[in-house]
Amino acid sequence: MKFVTTRFGEIDVSNEDIVQFPEGLLGFNEFHRFVILNSQEGSPFRWLQSLDDGNLAFIIIEPLNFLFSYDLDLADSDAAFLGLERAEDAVLYSIVTVPENVRDMTANLQGPLVINAINRKGRQVISSNATHSIKANIVEEMAKREKKLSEVMGSLDSKKLEDKR
Repeated sequence: MKFVTTRFGEIDVSNEDIVQFPEGLLGFNEFHRFVILNSQEGSPFRWLQSLDDGNLAFIIIEPLNFLFSYDLDLADSDAAFLGLERAEDAVLYSIVTVPENVRDMTANLQGPLVINAINRKGRQVISSNATHSIKANIVEEMAKREKKLSEVMGSLDSKKLEDKR
């Protein structure tokens, strides 16, 4: 099917690529059909493009692309609504806000999008984790993630040296 969008012009979308959000998104309840588009090859950012309104699109990112860890306790009612039988079938995204200064861009970790990769059904949920911010600074979190990864890799390297002795 063909759809006309503001950002991408005319796009061709197959039924298998459509993500249904039966309840819409918070503040956008009337929009239910979306497609996830890559912004650039190799970029962690994606576009969640509405198929109900070609003017509506959100920048999204998977939290683990900029955080060292992200634990979401999904309520049983949310898992049932989405038809999730296995945790690995869930794909998580955060909606990104990009202000004038790109270094200040933030991700909403408090209201992630959860998509069942099998049936393409999605829901925006509210995280009960108090550490999940509505405005997590992506650049700062990426720096923390890199530091933590370096520490872990350094620790693993030290352990390998000890094991060789």
